[in-house]
Amino acid sequence: MMDQGQHPPDFSTPGFTGLVDLVMTDGGLSREKAIEALTQRWAETHTPPADQAINGANAQANGMQQLLPQGARAEDQEPPPQQPPPPHPAPPNPPHKALPQPPTEGTLPRDECIITFNQTAKVASTLQTRPSDYALKRLETFKHVPLWYFTWEGLQEASQTVRQSDENKTLAITQAAEGNITVQAANSLHASKNAKLDHQLSFTDFMYAKNRFLTAIENAKWGNEAVDAFNWFFHNLDNHPLQDKGVCGECALLLYASRVCQDWHDKLTQKKAYNIGTINEDLLAKIE
Repeated sequence: MMDQGQHPPDFSTPGFTGLVDLVMTDGGLSREKAIEALTQRWAETHTPPADQAINGANAQANGMQQLLPQGARAEDQEPPPQQPPPPHPAPPNPPHKALPQPPTEGTLPRDECIITFNQTAKVASTLQTRPSDYALKRLETFKHVPLWYFTWEGLQEASQTVRQSDENKTLAITQAAEGNITVQAANSLHASKNAKLDHQLSFTDFMYAKNRFLTAIENAKWGNEAVDAFNWFFHNLDNHPLQDKGVCGECALLLYASRVCQDWHDKLTQKKAYNIGTINEDLLAKIE
C-alpha cells in the first residue's frame, strides 16, 4: 500500500496548469477529468506491488533483529522513530507548446497568401473602366441597376469618384440581409444624382451599356442561365421589327426594357422570376 505520509500533489494548483492543459489537449478531457487522471496516474506509479511491499517489510524486520543484542527480542525493544518519507518532488512543468492560431476574419493563412501569376502573360491592350461601387454592390445582391451606370457617362463619373484616397473615405454602417451589419464606404451606398432610367437613354447608349452590364452580372455570379437570358433579351430588342420605325420604335423598346427589367427583379424577390429573354409581344404592343 502507499505510505500514509505520502500524498499526491494537488494538480489543481497553478504550478500544474501546463501539465493539466497538455492532458486536456491530448485526451480531449475536461479540466476536472484531466486532474482526476493525473491523480490516478500518480497513485499507480507511487504504490508498490503487494509482494514488493511484504518483502520490503520482512527485510526491514530481519535487519533490525540482527542489530539487537544476543538474546534480546525485537518485541522488547522500542521501535525506532518512523522517519517521514522524503517529499515527492513536483513534476516539472512541460514546455508550453504554442497552438496554431486560426486566421482572423478577412485574412488568409500565410501559406495561402503567396502571389502566383502567369509569367508569360502581360496586361491587356485595353483596360475597361470599373463601374461604380453602388452599381456593383447592388448586382452582388441581385438588385435592379439602371444601365446608365454602364454607359460612357456613368463610367466616367465612377472613374472620377474612385480617385479619392482611402484615408479620406467616409464609412457608413448598413444592415444587410438577415440582420447582418456591414461597414462600407459611404459613397458606395447612394445612387448617382445624374443617373437615368433605361427609357431615358438613347438606344445607342442603351446597347453600349449592355456589354458592360453582361460582364458585371457574370462577375457577380448570377449564373450562366441568367446571363444567357439577359443576352438574348438585348439581342431580341436590338433586332426587333420596331427598329424599322426609327426613333418611335426605339422609344417603345426602351420603355418596354425599363419596365420589364424592374418587374423581373421584383418577381425575383418573390421567387417568381421568368425568362426575360423572351419578348412579350402583347405587352410591347400596349406600350407602343
